[in-house]
Amino acid sequence: MRAMSSAAPRASVVVRTLNSSETLGACLASLTSQTIRPEIVIVDSGSTDATLEIAARLADRVVELPPGSFTYGRALNVGAAAAMAPVHFAVSSHCVIPRPDWIERSLRHYERSDVAGTNGQPTRSDGSPLTETLVFTTDTPLANPLWGFSNHASSWRAEVWHREPFDESLIACEDFEWSDRVIARGYVIVFDPALTVPGHHLKAQGPLSLYRRSHREVLGAAACRNVNPMSAREAVAEWWSQHPSGTKRHRQRLSPYRVARIAGRYTAGRAMRRHTRRGEPIGRLRTATGDGRSAAGGRP
Repeated sequence: MRAMSSAAPRASVVVRTLNSSETLGACLASLTSQTIRPEIVIVDSGSTDATLEIAARLADRVVELPPGSFTYGRALNVGAAAAMAPVHFAVSSHCVIPRPDWIERSLRHYERSDVAGTNGQPTRSDGSPLTETLVFTTDTPLANPLWGFSNHASSWRAEVWHREPFDESLIACEDFEWSDRVIARGYVIVFDPALTVPGHHLKAQGPLSLYRRSHREVLGAAACRNVNPMSAREAVAEWWSQHPSGTKRHRQRLSPYRVARIAGRYTAGRAMRRHTRRGEPIGRLRTATGDGRSAAGGRP
């Protein structure tokens, strides 16, 4: 373990891992090089590669979560319970923080007493570029229910988390549910484009993993937000006509990652309709103690 300073940390970072040895070293190096050095808490859910060896060298605390009990919310709650700082951060083990003052800049936003959490986003919920800080409140319109607070690289105030922990029963989107809940309690979430951390890991894991993630996230969002199931016509229309600016359409149509994302959303819509007909809950584990790894796909 890293030698910890005698001073209380200003920030704690929770990193969820599962066989993350190929990316964890770079992730932790980007955290230890921050202008404000954080306490690093690893929550591992059953790694069988060198992940725990890397964590033992570079992290301050390592918490091992039984694989069968994993959910995204539970891993974050376990990590937050072990963290010592007044502000907690969550960072995916596949991410590299792009700027050395990422933690420092985020902490500045907590000078406002009503800030519950911070996040980086390149766009607003309507898809337009986010060029300045957005303070999200109950009055801020949410044009896209699949947009919002993301725990692949986020932060939250510890005292708020103590009162409002993450929902451990969701198969995904525990971040959406938490942010909506604390905003309803009168807090705000700060979206700062300068805090954006690229999610290159989403493609690095391959099209099948991206398909499963997209499917899971739609179901998770539907558990806490009004998500309309994607129809076959809408799936084809999005594949054919909606492309990121500056791209060549034929290349985008042939991209297996684009197809995987759209297919995941479409099949999730079919699953939503099926669950609704059967009167089953959408996006939640069948039991609070069920096999979270199986339901959530097993990827921190």
